[in-house]
Amino acid sequence: MSNKSKLRKEYLQIRENTSEDQMQYSEEGLLSMVRFNSDLFQGRKISCYSSIGREMPTHSLLDLLIEIGSEIYLPKIIENSKVLKFYKLENRQSLKKNKLGIYEPPDTEEIAPAYLDIILLPCVCFDEKGYRIGMGKGYYDHSLVNLSYPKPDIFIVAHEFQKVEECFPEGHDIKADGCITETKFYKF
Repeated sequence: MSNKSKLRKEYLQIRENTSEDQMQYSEEGLLSMVRFNSDLFQGRKISCYSSIGREMPTHSLLDLLIEIGSEIYLPKIIENSKVLKFYKLENRQSLKKNKLGIYEPPDTEEIAPAYLDIILLPCVCFDEKGYRIGMGKGYYDHSLVNLSYPKPDIFIVAHEFQKVEECFPEGHDIKADGCITETKFYKF
């Protein structure tokens, strides 16, 4: 088992054991971080994931981003493809669960990743060099590989306890520009 696989397994277990109190604390802290940096997010085209399980919660974040005038796009997994498509979030009531249990938008207004201003990524863990370990399917790496400059700002969204010394990046791994946790906004 590779170092990356070991970290994924270890931090998935840690994340799954996160208490409800910690989840609430993390969500409130994340919202505070975004409010404090609202000039960065206001009026922008932002892709955000719809959280599941014990990922850093994003449902209130989606509401906040809309409230401050951002256009929100959610990723959608396309069958037999590793490349995500990004569709505008019209309202949360229109979201449907996919086969992995992730809420996705209907096929509304699509945007290419290059036209987004900010892309928010989930993770299993992250390091301070700008790398993350995801669930291992490579959807974001495949979807963002061809971005050229000027490219969107890419920020990982994570619980502070998901920070590790190193994520053992490989050539195909996308480097993020920062990470937002409940206590800190890291810039890489």
